[in-house]
Amino acid sequence: MIKQLLCVTLLGTVSVVLAAQDDAVLLGVLEDIPGVYAGQSNSRKVRILFTRKGSKWIAYQSECSQPECLRTITNQYPQNVHWFVGLDGRKTGEIVAKTPRDFGFYAQIGLQDIISGTAPVIGKRSHEFSGFAGGEVYRPLITVSKPYFEDPALWKRTKVTSQIRKQAYTLLRDKGPSVCKEGPSEAQPLVPLRFGAEDLGIRAHRSKDGWLIMTITVEGAYYCKGGDGDGLLDAQTFAINPAETAQFLGAGLVLVDAGDYDGDGRSELMFALSLYNRGGYVLFSDDLTEQARFVFSYH
Repeated sequence: MIKQLLCVTLLGTVSVVLAAQDDAVLLGVLEDIPGVYAGQSNSRKVRILFTRKGSKWIAYQSECSQPECLRTITNQYPQNVHWFVGLDGRKTGEIVAKTPRDFGFYAQIGLQDIISGTAPVIGKRSHEFSGFAGGEVYRPLITVSKPYFEDPALWKRTKVTSQIRKQAYTLLRDKGPSVCKEGPSEAQPLVPLRFGAEDLGIRAHRSKDGWLIMTITVEGAYYCKGGDGDGLLDAQTFAINPAETAQFLGAGLVLVDAGDYDGDGRSELMFALSLYNRGGYVLFSDDLTEQARFVFSYH
């Protein structure tokens, strides 16, 4: 009982202090972080990503080129934040997290230690949001410094129908990169990959207004014109508006969640970013016309 009272007191005290300091909306994600060393277990942390300034979302500085930066960059982040945690338009918990003196590693930029409250867990660990680091992790959950989770657009995961599969095939063929597979020899390392709609991995979401977002993967595919690292084809994400006009959103994106995180009556969409030696998040707003990017390197 005493422990619970202390937790409530800490949450309330930190909230009052933060409200007095800054009324800006902060946005982040609750992550499941794999251990750095052999035998080290996963840990739950909050990664601070964006703040709302005026009419735009602004990303915190997220890349360092020198180890010294990992210590000095912490000064640009808020020290303590009372976070509301949510998913699918509803709150799932509250926690308080603190920015450390040193982020330690490049891939830990923005990560705060949870000092009060219990981090909620949704589902089981999987590879879906593991990114470049690999391993199985819990899905990320949205954290907001104000209890803004309602999703006016009502984005929902949707069944991949034959029509969606045909749309995905056409988009990847006509608007995506050239797709290859491993060739027969060093002299011919890559050859064109012939694929059909049935060969695609598709993750699709639809809004109540008729927008469709699909993330497309092709097993064993490479970029024909090369790519970072091993050259494997990244997931390709497209949006299709109600007028059936397609827009390429980017490579390596997977939708995490959608919600009205600034309380302006319109939904934002948060994507996890996974590229070779790159991780982070991309936030789309204003009907996908604006984006803010928080990108870090692993090495």
